[in-house]
Amino acid sequence: MLSAKLRRNPGRIRAIVYAVLVHAAVIGLAVIGFRWTMAPSSEPVQAVVVPDQAARKPDAADNRRAQEEEEARKKAEAEKRRQAELKKKQEEEQAQQRLITERKKKEAEEKEQQKRAAELERRNEKKRRQKLTEQSLQEQLAAEEKQRTDAAHAARAATAVDKYRALIRQRVSQSWNRPVGVATGLKCVVSVRLAPGGEVFSARVVRSSGNEIFDRSVENAVRKAAPLPLPEDPTLFDNFREIEFLFSPKE
Repeated sequence: MLSAKLRRNPGRIRAIVYAVLVHAAVIGLAVIGFRWTMAPSSEPVQAVVVPDQAARKPDAADNRRAQEEEEARKKAEAEKRRQAELKKKQEEEQAQQRLITERKKKEAEEKEQQKRAAELERRNEKKRRQKLTEQSLQEQLAAEEKQRTDAAHAARAATAVDKYRALIRQRVSQSWNRPVGVATGLKCVVSVRLAPGGEVFSARVVRSSGNEIFDRSVENAVRKAAPLPLPEDPTLFDNFREIEFLFSPKE
């Protein structure tokens, strides 16, 4: 249909051809001009400021992203604080546990010391009681020994007293002279105080015969008979410091 129209109008065909040629010429000139502009030039290149896309007004996506970043930052800070608090709590718990452990250790050491002290005290008390028992036994043995010794000494002393009282009475009788006019059958008890060598400190009648002359004659006879016989054992002298005996001269 288009071909039929063109055949019926040859002027139109020419117009179209001219138009195509003109456009081809324009395009050729444009290509030549572009190549010429790409050639090196000694003139400085002017910087062209390109508008920053960030300067543009933020849209909903930017706001949402910023909000998400802020929330993430806050969550990170919260998590950091939580971790710090958790660490602090753990450190406090560890410090408290150390204090508990140290206190228990100290209590255990104190109990052990008290136990050792109690054991030492028990041993000392046992030794003390044992020592007291031994001491009491020794004292008892010593007392028994002393009793035996005293008994033996008392027995010897009694024997010696009886023996030497008789010897003293005999010596005094040998030294006595009957006073003239004094009746026979008189007797008296005389007390004599002696020195260690048998010397007479004093002699006096403690139970009279009833006759003063007889009594004085006995006291004189005691002094005349000195030194009186005494046992050789000096431990027996205490039994002779002061003795009494019955003086009854043989008729």
